[in-house]
Formats: sequence, C-alpha cells, structure tokens
Amino acid sequence: MPRRIKSQSHKGPPAALLLGAGYCAKAMITPLLARGYDVFATTRSPEKAAQLKTLGVTPVIYNGNLNAAMTDILAEAELILTSIPPNDQGDPFINALPRPFAQLAPKAKWIGYLSATSVYGDRQGQWAFEDELLRPLTRRGKNRAKAELQWLETLTPVHVFRLAGIYGKGRNPFERIKQGKARAVIKPGHVVNRIHLDDIVAALLASIDAPHPLKIYNLADGHPAPPQDVINFASGLLNETLPPQLNHDTADISDMARSFYKETKRVDISRARRELGWAPQYETYRQGLMATLRAERGETNTVYLSGYIDVPEADLKSIKLALPTHIRLSQQEPDCTAFNIRQDEIHPTRFHVFETFASKAAFKRHQDRMKNSEWASISKNAKRHYDVIGSKT
Repeated sequence: MPRRIKSQSHKGPPAALLLGAGYCAKAMITPLLARGYDVFATTRSPEKAAQLKTLGVTPVIYNGNLNAAMTDILAEAELILTSIPPNDQGDPFINALPRPFAQLAPKAKWIGYLSATSVYGDRQGQWAFEDELLRPLTRRGKNRAKAELQWLETLTPVHVFRLAGIYGKGRNPFERIKQGKARAVIKPGHVVNRIHLDDIVAALLASIDAPHPLKIYNLADGHPAPPQDVINFASGLLNETLPPQLNHDTADISDMARSFYKETKRVDISRARRELGWAPQYETYRQGLMATLRAERGETNTVYLSGYIDVPEADLKSIKLALPTHIRLSQQEPDCTAFNIRQDEIHPTRFHVFETFASKAAFKRHQDRMKNSEWASISKNAKRHYDVIGSKT
C-alpha cells in the first residue's frame, strides 16, 4: 500500500503520477526524479510494484477502483502522465471515475495523454496534421480517438501526444533478427513513421516546461520510411543475412500484422518543433537504430558509421574489383571493430556500408588513411550518404 499524501498540509516535493507504468512512462521516471518530483506509478500486479520500487517510484496498485490512496495522490498530483491503453468505450480510467476528473485532480498543472497516430487512419501517403478531421480505420485507432476526446473534455490542462511507432533500447528488431524470426514484408508505396524513446521523453519534458493546455502534438522523427528498409538496415548493422523479403499480398502474416498495412501516412511534426522548441535527436531510423544498438551493447566510446554509396554505372566494375582490398585493409586497422559492405540486391550500383570503431581516435585514423588511399581514388565519383554516431567531442 503506498503512503498517503496529506492534503492541504503537504509541504514535500511536488507529486507526479504515472497512470500506467509502460515503456514510455518508465523512461520518464529518472528525469522526473531529477527534477525533484515525488513519483507515483500505477500497476496492476504486486510483482511489477516491487520492480517499480527499485526505480525510486512509489507504486500504486490500481485495478480500476478509485481507492483512498489513489484519491489522495490525485488530489495532490501536479503532474499526471497517462499511458493506460484504451478499450472500446474509450479511456478506462476516465470511465471508471466516480465524479469528474477535474474535481479529483484540482492541483494538476500539466497532464499528458499518450495517444497514437493510428487516429488519422489512411492518408494514402499524404502528410497528417494535428487539426485534421480524424478518420481512424482500425479498432485501436477508433479507441484512441475516443480516449483523446474524453481527456480533452475534462477541461483540465491536458496535452495529447500522438506517438508514431516507438523503438529504443529493449524494443527494436535486433533480437528477432538474431533469432532468425524477422521478415521484411513489402508493400509498394507503404511507409511507416517512427520515433525513438529518448525523443519522446525530450518532447514531454519540453511540454512540461512550456505548457499549452488542450493542444495536440504529433511526435515522430519526421522521416517516414518503408518498413523493409528498416529491418534490412538493422540486419546490416548486426552483419546478419537479410531476412526473407515477402510480398505483402501473398505473405503469410497475422491479421494484426496485416492491419498495419491498411493505412499509410506521413506525420508532420512542425507544431511540436515550433511550440515546444523540440527537435528529434534521431531524425532517421538509421541514427536511432545505431544509437540503440550502441546502448544495448553498453558501449560509450564506439563510433558507428552507416549508410550507402551510389556509384556511377561506368565505375561499377572497378568498384567491385577494389572492394575486397578496401574491406581487408580497413578490418586490419587497430580498433576497427566491424567493417562490412554489401551490394544492394535490387539496385546493383548501391552499396550499403556498416562500420564501427572502438574510439573517436580510431575513427579519425581511418578517415585520415582513407584520404589518400587507392579506394578514395577509385570511388571519387560515388555519392555518399552516411550517418555517424559517437564521433563528436
């Protein structure tokens, strides 16, 4: 049982309440504690409650009934973040309250509701903006739209965040690739929006610092991409063979998986940039996946470079002849921990590049060697498209 908060006479640190302690909410714990909040988080199970305690949080067992402890915490909470999944009736938390939410949380200065871009439905590849009419197609999108409206109708300082597909440490394709379970399902013209967990946290903190009650924000990296590009890139980072490349129309996938291909959109993030002064640290899935792999491996000094080069048709033969030597010499460099280049199976003049170096100094030595190398001369006409993580001082 969590400790009771004394109303009126409460003189301790400000209280922050996390309704639901999922992937995103947990990522907010450390920054909220660092800002001096007394953090409370709801969970349904005693086992998860014990885990939350280790994170410095006061857990609250909540199964849909507003008990005395929850009533006390709501009464004192200045910050509330909710990530409880909706159901067919909308938001289960709001629907279970015995009286209006505004009466239960009178001290709330900032409330965040984590929604999803599924509320937009199909935009046939066009950009989706926050003030557009919602046309959700899927059940989960319709439920999200209902829950958003219920929170906005509380007339409290609510902020709605429509999240793109979330990835980060502990939630990414790497494990499935290693286990041989990954598949690339290809539907021409289909793109997916994504956002790294760290960028969600940064956006939420920016909103807390600059509240705009009743505003809705799209959160994505701003560079939607085909899902097969992402899974193939992740495979290259791991130096694994490409997963099976399946045609969407004939692929044997679940109804749930297939539902993600019913709609395609590009999510505009200009409002969050403009009003929150926020910009994603990882603007592409390439940057985000490299940073994620680096974090999962516990690396702090490693430099990652990835991307691709496009070579002129006339140079293709000489490039392919020079590649083995270029790869061998690079792999022999001290502290070059990985150096892989593969030719694209569909576009033969494109070569995908994946490099890691143990330190910034090792990466600089490689760059210096390359300046006057035979490879630099042979590939001088190639157009390079690289992302680098960890090279800056």
